[in-house]
Amino acid sequence: MDTGHSRVMRSSILSDELVRQLVPVGQVDIVVGLPTMNNAATVEPVVTAIHAGLARHFPLERTVLISPDGGSDDGTPAIVRGAPLAYEELRGSKSLRTTHRVSAPFDGVLDRSGGVRTVFAAADLLQACAIVVFSPDITSLTPDWVAELVHPVWKDGLDLVLPIHPRHRFDGPLLHQLVRPLLGAAYRRRLRADLAGHFACSGKLAARMSSHPLWQRDVSRPSFETSLVATGLALNLAVAQVHLGPCRFAPRATGPSLSELFQDVVGAAFESLEGNAPDWLTRDAAPDVPVFGTPAVLEGPEPVIDLAAMAERFTAGVRDLDPLLREILSPETCVRLKAVTHTGEGVRSFSDALWVHVVYEFAAAHHHAVMNRVHLAQALVPLYLGRAASFISDMTAADDGAIESRIEALELEFKASRSHLVERWNSEGGSGR
Repeated sequence: MDTGHSRVMRSSILSDELVRQLVPVGQVDIVVGLPTMNNAATVEPVVTAIHAGLARHFPLERTVLISPDGGSDDGTPAIVRGAPLAYEELRGSKSLRTTHRVSAPFDGVLDRSGGVRTVFAAADLLQACAIVVFSPDITSLTPDWVAELVHPVWKDGLDLVLPIHPRHRFDGPLLHQLVRPLLGAAYRRRLRADLAGHFACSGKLAARMSSHPLWQRDVSRPSFETSLVATGLALNLAVAQVHLGPCRFAPRATGPSLSELFQDVVGAAFESLEGNAPDWLTRDAAPDVPVFGTPAVLEGPEPVIDLAAMAERFTAGVRDLDPLLREILSPETCVRLKAVTHTGEGVRSFSDALWVHVVYEFAAAHHHAVMNRVHLAQALVPLYLGRAASFISDMTAADDGAIESRIEALELEFKASRSHLVERWNSEGGSGR
């Protein structure tokens, strides 16, 4: 239903040029979002793969590709509009639909998150039932990915579908050591998904996310998707995960530092708890988020990891940040943390139980605002490095199955200690002093 609120929201997000291009499109079933910003080197094959997927799997549905551009000066919009269609797919399809493709500048924050918000607002205007978003610099996108993400939303009525990509054994520790087990324990739903830059969602969730409080601050790709996942879990929406092939992106000239990534991703996870309390505090256990598809295989050499540097930064951080950590952590946790740095074995003894208490006490300190939240997130970085180094060191000789079992054990510890988070969250001061 097109409410006055949604009309006002759309008018404040969509540029006049974008609206002008959308009006002839009319109502659609599926929107494909492709936010761009100087992606001339990679965007053409992405557009072609998307249209091939639509022609192959959705020949009778009304579809549109919307590419909000954040001010490219390399000709990206023209490449999007002129990218060749996958004629081999179109010839073999039964499509009777016009191929719609829209590319126009968008207003607001000129980054990918602003582009995603524009896609959501446009999908609301077009009354789309399903929305799928891709990154223009992805180099491994296949036409089948379009169907594998969209089908559960379009055909089965789900609200959010997230990708699972094969990874090297120790890739993505921020996800499997912190973000996923924290959100999974808080919202009582087991997660396996990646924050990979692509997902599918229902029109209902897109409309809700368009007015989400997260847009009141700068939002990057991973923090937006952290908030998206948390919103889906908090609202008890129908969320699923799907196995896709290896995920590869074109090399980026620059990227966020670990401290910036932490402030972004972990901050978004902590803020999701803040924004969705008290609901999650009294949440009953729920079934795991279902997984579709068959796991793919990732080939190629594993990345080289400097465990000694990680351990050194951890030890120095515990020492140098002692006054801050005393404000954040309970006395018992501080003592146990210092003991880890003095075992004579690096950080091999950084146990699951200690790590879970560290994360939960940081989350509670974020809630109680015991200090500037930027400083709080940065103080967690060396502790995370110590935990990651400990995990990798312990599992160096392990195979994929053993590592998966170890990650599951950590998730169980997060669940078993959930009462510690609730207790700290509801306490008066937030630190254990």
